[in-house]
Amino acid sequence: MTSLSIWFPIVLTIPIIFMFYTSGTIILELLKFKIKNSFSAIAAGFFTYFTFISVLTFPLQLISVLPYIFFIYFIWALTILFIAFCFVFSKYWLSTNVFSLNTIIYMGIVALIVGINFFGIQFVNNVSFARHKNTLSILNWLKDNPVSFFNNATLFNFLGFKPFQGWYTFQLSLIILGNIETYQYQDFIKPFCFIIDAFLFSSIFITMFEALKKKTKSINTCALFAISLIIFSISKLLIAYFDASFWGGESIFIYLVFYSIMLLLKYTTSEYRERNNTFFNGMVLGGYICFSWDSSYQVLFLLYGFIFVIQKTYSRNFTKDLLKLSIFSLIDIFFFNIVLGYYIQSLLFGILTVFLILTAFWMSRNYSVVSKFEIFIDQKTNFTILLLPISFMLISIAITLGMEQPFVSTNDNYLNFLYVWTSIFKNKNVNFWTTFILAMVILALSFFWIFIRKKIRTTGLTGIIDLILISYLTFYNPIVVKFINFIYPDMTKTNGVVMIVMGIVLLNVVVYWLFDFIKRRKVSTNEPVIIKKYTWLSL
Repeated sequence: MTSLSIWFPIVLTIPIIFMFYTSGTIILELLKFKIKNSFSAIAAGFFTYFTFISVLTFPLQLISVLPYIFFIYFIWALTILFIAFCFVFSKYWLSTNVFSLNTIIYMGIVALIVGINFFGIQFVNNVSFARHKNTLSILNWLKDNPVSFFNNATLFNFLGFKPFQGWYTFQLSLIILGNIETYQYQDFIKPFCFIIDAFLFSSIFITMFEALKKKTKSINTCALFAISLIIFSISKLLIAYFDASFWGGESIFIYLVFYSIMLLLKYTTSEYRERNNTFFNGMVLGGYICFSWDSSYQVLFLLYGFIFVIQKTYSRNFTKDLLKLSIFSLIDIFFFNIVLGYYIQSLLFGILTVFLILTAFWMSRNYSVVSKFEIFIDQKTNFTILLLPISFMLISIAITLGMEQPFVSTNDNYLNFLYVWTSIFKNKNVNFWTTFILAMVILALSFFWIFIRKKIRTTGLTGIIDLILISYLTFYNPIVVKFINFIYPDMTKTNGVVMIVMGIVLLNVVVYWLFDFIKRRKVSTNEPVIIKKYTWLSL
């Protein structure tokens, strides 16, 4: 047995990254996004590509006679089509200046992330590649067999949703294309995903910096950039601690949630309303099925929080944002419930999807009805935010009373994701009471925040706090989670990963808020800030 040359995966990443860069540049230009550093397009191109794959392969996955190898060839065809798209619209990326200060900065960030990835693997959380290798080996072995959501007789069933996730099919398509043997999987996949991970995560940092940075003096901008990069690097280590398998779909799902939240904060804090931001964000979120079908309900909870964050900034026309954000994801969630046999939930989300489509139709004919709804939401914001969590709490209490269970019990620890976070305490009683007190404090803060929120001006910091507290209050607090676990039994397996991502985003946003706060204390808001020589870092 001969090992695979390290240069093969490295060379293969070059056209792949080029495809993400060019397609992302085109997409952002077509959607009229204003970007200062073109390397933020890599993240846009990456998530657009996999959304493109998921949208076009999903209908075919409903057919029960198609073999798995068909989807591999289909991805090859879609990739060729995607590359052709990049060359047809080459005018959008040929004009970009690759050899510039921005390139040096970006490659420096990539080098830093590569070092952090290596450190994370060696010292933080070295996850075995064996499980991923076995999954790819089984998929390759069964590639000539039919695969479908609704064919229970297939040999793929014990793999869950993995055969339907584009990230696995994409990796297997590269393996077959390179004629790579099973014993060479690790030699190929780990270096390939290692490089892709570094370029993707670095691009997400560029997106975050552009979304949250305010115009200020160059020296302050450089200091902000340096401190933000340090915090972002710490965030990478935190992600490595919770899930270091950068070759798996779960890690990419974490990046997707982070990127989507950044797009949300950019939309709600920018000086002008980007018309296509929510459409693009909804498209990105809809592509989550390529990485983690099992995270469908987490995406649903995230969408719910997004709507209220947007409503806090834009009290008019936010219904359009709701439609653009949710339509792709709701269709995914609808089929997710059907496949798992959650027929009541399927009916509920089916009705909701149809309602959104009808709402779009009404909006095109008569917007006055929708406008009245938006005015009501704006006037009764606290009521609409609290309606769902209070309803869920009452149902959870009724379930607890019906089962004659105590309200505070160590048996319910597994329902609270905070219990996993506080597992550093070896004593179970200390762990339990720490978790309980922390959960109640956050719950009280959530109620308090909702009632004082209107008195606080909207910033990136208030946006992420809104998202965290509304999400926690509605879906993750220890009272509500009993009901959530009743309708979604796999809730306990998530370990609050989306809440972890929100916490990481908060950690990063605080840096930008502090710099903005110091700037507003020193400079009058009426005094214009003049930058004589402008570059991306205002150097």
